[in-house]
Parts: sequence; structure tokens; C-alpha cells
Amino acid sequence: MFHQNKLEKLLSIPIISPVVDLIHFDNKYYLLLDEKIHILDEDFKKTDVYESQLGYKDVFVFNEKLYAFEDNYLLENIDGTWVDLNLYAPQNTDFLFSIKGTNSLYFAYDNGDFYSFDGQDFAPYSSELNEYLNENYPISGKLFNHKLIISTLSGGVVLAEEKSGEIVSTIQNYNGLPTNEVTALTMDRQNGLWLAHPYGLSRASINIPLSDFQFYPGLDGLPEATLIRNDTFWVGSTEGLFYLKEVKDYETLQKKLVQKVKIATPNEPKVEKEAKSDNFLEDLFSFGENDAQEEFISEELKKYRTIYRNDGIRFKALRKKLEEKEQQLRDSIRNTVDENSKSKKSGSSPKYRSIVKTIDISRLKSIDFEYQKISEVAGQIETILDTDYGLIARSNTGIFLVDRQEVIKISNLKMVKKLYSQFGKRILWLTHEQGLFSLDLSNPENTLTKHSNNIFHDLLIKNDKLIAVGDNILEIFRIDGQSLNTSKKLDISNNFSEELVIYTQENKVKLIRSDAILELDLVSYQLKIDSLFKSPLKYFLKDQKNNVWLLSSNDEWSTLNSQLSFQAIKWMHIVPAVKNINMVNDSTIFFTTDEQIIRWKSSNKENYPLPKTFIDAVMVENKWVESDEFIELKHGQNNLKVILSTPEYLFKEEVEYQYFVKGLMDDWSSWSKNREIDFPYIPTGDYKLQIKAKTILNSEISNFDLYFEVLPPYWQTWWFYIIEIVFFSILIIISIRLNTTNQSSYLTKTFTFLTLILILEFFATIFENNLEGYVDESPVYTFAINVVLALSITPIERGISKLLVIINSKRSKKLISEMRKNQIKNKNE
Repeated sequence: MFHQNKLEKLLSIPIISPVVDLIHFDNKYYLLLDEKIHILDEDFKKTDVYESQLGYKDVFVFNEKLYAFEDNYLLENIDGTWVDLNLYAPQNTDFLFSIKGTNSLYFAYDNGDFYSFDGQDFAPYSSELNEYLNENYPISGKLFNHKLIISTLSGGVVLAEEKSGEIVSTIQNYNGLPTNEVTALTMDRQNGLWLAHPYGLSRASINIPLSDFQFYPGLDGLPEATLIRNDTFWVGSTEGLFYLKEVKDYETLQKKLVQKVKIATPNEPKVEKEAKSDNFLEDLFSFGENDAQEEFISEELKKYRTIYRNDGIRFKALRKKLEEKEQQLRDSIRNTVDENSKSKKSGSSPKYRSIVKTIDISRLKSIDFEYQKISEVAGQIETILDTDYGLIARSNTGIFLVDRQEVIKISNLKMVKKLYSQFGKRILWLTHEQGLFSLDLSNPENTLTKHSNNIFHDLLIKNDKLIAVGDNILEIFRIDGQSLNTSKKLDISNNFSEELVIYTQENKVKLIRSDAILELDLVSYQLKIDSLFKSPLKYFLKDQKNNVWLLSSNDEWSTLNSQLSFQAIKWMHIVPAVKNINMVNDSTIFFTTDEQIIRWKSSNKENYPLPKTFIDAVMVENKWVESDEFIELKHGQNNLKVILSTPEYLFKEEVEYQYFVKGLMDDWSSWSKNREIDFPYIPTGDYKLQIKAKTILNSEISNFDLYFEVLPPYWQTWWFYIIEIVFFSILIIISIRLNTTNQSSYLTKTFTFLTLILILEFFATIFENNLEGYVDESPVYTFAINVVLALSITPIERGISKLLVIINSKRSKKLISEMRKNQIKNKNE
């Protein structure tokens, strides 16, 4: 729970012999170290060691049996003896790692062979996965959520279904990974996949309802709008109109996916900063050039790879050798071409040039879809509209109609602001800087008619009325066929100078601006305020289905005329700034941002795992506290700070905390994103700090306690009270003794008076301490207590004196009585 996780050294190991593996089986530890298996007892004392000339590569437990790999041979430990299972192992290759699956074990070799073992049979696992690993060199692997996840040297990470062996997806440079060389991987509590690579660490979120559609190959430019029509996904971008289709020809896709790598010319020195590039795609896509040369280089590299592997060259060394050979081949081809064109151009040549680098088809087979461009549609596509007569794309070069792959340019009108279409009618209404127009699609000539000179931003048709809204104007038209007649013009107050949106809700026409919602009465043609926002909206927009989306000042999304699920609202917190929304249905929404296309798809199969909140630090007087169970503050150390931490990677800014301390607080604190709990002053006593935490997706996720104590000063401790009681008891006994032995009257009275004063001061101190925290700190209370005690000294002293006189008289009478009895007794004798 606390941040101070103490490490205890169990065994000293030389730096030159790092630990490979450590497992626990049958009350013993098996430590794989320096290709030897060391056996340790429960106290980590070495009891035995297994050695081999071939060397042990792995040790693991499966089906309550102990196994090991001796070189490439699988062994089983039977009664302390390793027995070779005589199973087939790949030749001329080295064992790399094993993965413990649900019902089988999986083994990887450095040539890409991947085998499964169910306790009896040892066989190749999946031809599809083996092909991928053979091309990209596996490094490590794990099983997560019934998927085999394997990192590779040149192919990123591959994810395969354990049951079928089919590749589900890959994480490569083309879909966001900085490099395709992944050296290690692991999973966190929230099913996030952590990848280690030469550039550091990356985290991939697994099983969340958000998917990135930007990384499918073939899409050029930045996305502007999306649409699903007839089960086809369409995207309008700054470079044209695209649709997503299934990949069937991977060789064609291989030619599309290329990397522009900068190679230094022989006459120019290398610039390390620019020349360094060991990625395959780097998100730069273009079409292949000089296919014959590329095919020749690819075939040559395959030959050299076989030669180098036979020479025992592996991993990074192999990759480096291949890259050197590739550069030699390219330089050789370039020099041959340059011999014939030396005199074409004078002056200095560029330091670097671009070349094309193909990608293994095995790495492309995880790509299910690719974008196909509609070549007939030109320019930047700003809007895509779904109509019953086809798909309409609004471009900065005109308006296009796409119907069954047939593309027609229906208008050359540029800089159109808004398109509006009525289902069942072949009339397209559009706004422009020059006014309001209509386009008759039933006319082969696509006649364009102008109806108004006003500039409008949004349109709506209701009860045969067309309602148009501009910056400061609302105009209502009566539709008569294709002609419009103005019914009413209304001025609108628009202090924010924004593009207002008009929509329908519960059969009412409403208008939205940042500070309010206005309602339009279609009978009286008057606008009235429907509701006011507590604070102005940050942003609002209308989606493809005319649903209005609002972003509040608190960064909370909501919709006005449609029901939006709670899950969708919460997941929108990690979507970047949205500029277009395509709500397909209640369970599928596409968001278009400045650079991405993100799909949210509702899923009830797996909930997003809860993060764990813990105490990151405890500080007393701004110094770290090393205790991990109970916090003690000495007298004078009244400042306590508790720092909380929640490893939440998707909603890291949306974690809130609440706390309560009985005796210090009257009620729970309000929910806050501040993860520091600070107590500037705490009175003496024992306390329990109760802590709660929650994220935006879940309610309470953690509820735990921290116990701490503020120690009292020494004069309030039990042992000091005992010393005081003993001390005052001795004073009282001495005082009584002096008063009963008829010693010096002055000395007796002085000592008695002093004892009385000390006792009264003792009681005054106790009384003041008990009042601490209940009354205001003021010298008046101390003065009043001392006055009362001072006035009580004389009465108490007189009372004690009378008591002592009574005691002494009784004692005297008793002595006199005993003396008389003794005298009578003596006379009788």
C-alpha cells in the first residue's frame, strides 16, 4: 500500500552472470543462472546444482511437473533426474523463450519457429504466426487475455489468438510505435501493454472501446469528415474522398507502404542527427518507384540473410549487417546510374536522398482493410452527406455525387458552407458567402437557383418551412416547390460572434448559442429564451444526423436531442479536440479530430479494469517517513502530509480523492483532484485517516485507512504522572511526619505550605491540559485558574491543620490511654 517497498537481499550474484529465471516448485526454488540450475530451499540456501555441457536455457513448471530446456532439447525432471523426452527440435537454431499458455506451453526459436507442447505432442503451432516470426525474429513473449503477445526484432509486436493461432493484430511503426524493434513487454493492472524499445517505453491500451482508424494504409491528408453508407466507411480528407475496403492483394499493398530513408551521398559527410533512422514506416506513405531495383535488392538481402545466419550472426548484429549490405547495393546501383549523368547538373549535390524500402508481406497480413481513393473527386473534402440518391461530398472545388462508384460533379460552386437535403426529394439546399441556393438533382443539368443574399450557417426544414440562421439573423421561408418565399426575418443577439446551430427537440425548433438555448414559435414567429447555461459553453456542433453535441466549461460532453450513453460520455474525455462527429447508432460513434479518426464502440464483454490507489509518500515536517504501518509524530511535529497516487493512464486528470479523520473533521472532505492531504496542525491523540478515490469511469475504486498518532509532551505521559504521584506522595508523608513529631513549628508550616502549593499547581496543570481544544487559547483562563487556586490555599491549609489537630489529638488520647493502662498494670504487679 505504501511507497516504501523494502528490498531484502536473498542471494549475491556476480554481475557477469545475470539471473535468467526463478521459479518455485515443490517447496524449492530453481534459479537459472549462468546456464546452470541452482536449487535453493525456502530460506534461499543453496542445496544442489544441475550442470550441463550444452547449458540450460529455460526452466518452468507445467501440469505440476518440472521441465527444462537443455540447449534445444526438452527435459522432464523425474525424481530429481532430468529425462530427455526425445521430442523433435528445430535444427541449426537456438531456443529463445517459452510461454505458459492456458492448456499448452509454447516455445520460440531464433529462426522464427514457434512450437506448442500439451504434455505429450510437440508440434509447430501456427503456420501464419510462424511465417511472421520467421521474417521478424522473436525476442520475448507472454500470454495476456487468451492472446499470445510476442515482441520481435523487426516486426514490432504481434498478437495472436491462443485457441486458433490466427494473428489478431500487430503493433508496428505504421500504427504508432516509434520503432519496430521491441525488446521486452509486460502488462499492467489495467490491461495496458508496456513495450520496451531503443527509444524508451510505449504503452498500448488493450480491450478499450476506442479504436484508431487513422492508421489503416492508403489515407492521405488530414481527416475532415466520416460517414457510413451501405456498410462502407467513407472518409473525406484534405487530399480527397476515400473509402475503406478489405485487403485482398498484399503484394499491391506492399508496394504502397514504403519508407523514405535518407542515405548520405559518398561525397558528403554523414550528419548523424538526420541519417539516424531504423524505423520501417515512420507514418510516411507514398507510392513505390523503380520496382525492378527494389525487387533485386530484396532478393539479394534474402540471400545474404541466409548466409549470415549460417555464420551464427543473430539479432542486432544480423540486422546491422543487412543494413550495411542494403546500403552497399543501393550505392552500387546509384553509382552505375550516375556514371551516365555526371555532367547533367553542376553545383553541390544534396546531402541526402530518398529511397524506397519494401516491407515483408508477413507483416502486412494483420492489416484487414486499406483506404481506396476516389480519383474523380478532387480537392479538400469538408462535408459528406448521406442522401437517398447517393453520397454527396462537399469539396473546396465543388460538389460531387457518388452513387455506386459512379461520380458526378453536380456543381462548380466553391466555398460552400452548409448542405441540407430532404429524404424523398431531389433538392439540395446549400449556403454560400453569396447567399442561399438550391440544386435540383432531378434535372440532368443540375440547375442552381439563388433564393437569398444573406449569409447563413445552418439550415432546417420543419412543416414545409425552411429556417436559416446566420450571424445575427434568423430567416423563415415558406417552401413552394423549389422556390422560397420569406415569411419572417428576426434579428438575433450574438455577442460571441459564433456560428449558431438550429435543431428540433420534442417537435420544437430551437436555436443554440454559447450562453443559452432559444426556442422559436412557428406560429407567432418569436424567439424566447428556453434555458440559460450557468457558464458559457466551450464548444458545440451538429453531427451527421443533426444531433447537437455540447462541451461544457467543465469539459463534460452531452447531447440535446439524442440519448448518449454514460460510457460514451466518459470515454470522450481522452478523445482529442473533436471537429466532426458521426453517430452511427447508440453503440458506435466516429470522432474526427485534427489528425485522427477514432471509433467508440460499446462493449459489455470486459469492463475497464479499476486502477489501484495507494499512498505514494508520507511526510512529517516536510521529511519522508520510512514507516509503512503506523505513523508516529513526536511532540512539536504537528505537520503531516499524505501524498496519494493512482496509476491511471487514460484518465490521469480525472482521478478524485476524498478523506475523513474522526476527531479532526466534522464530515468528509469534498471530492478533489488534489492528491495531497495536508494537516498543518494536529493535537495530541490517536487518529485514523480514511481515504476514498474514484475515476471518471467508475465510482469508488479504493477505500483504505492510515493510522497515525501525535505523541504527547513528556509532562503528559503516564510515566511522568507516576513520577509526580510518587513525588507528591513522599512530600505528603514527610509533611504529615513533621506535623506529628512536633518538630520546629516554622519548618513544619513552611514545608506543609510548600507541599500544598506544589499539589495545587499540579492539579492546575492537569486542568489546563484537559481544557486544551475545548476553550479558546487565552491567558485569562490560566489567570482565573491560578486565582481560584490561590484563594483556596488558606482554606485548604486551615482544613488540613484542623484535620492534623484532630488526628494528633486522637493519637494523643490513644497514647495517654495506653500509658494509664500500663501504670495500672504495673501497680497490680
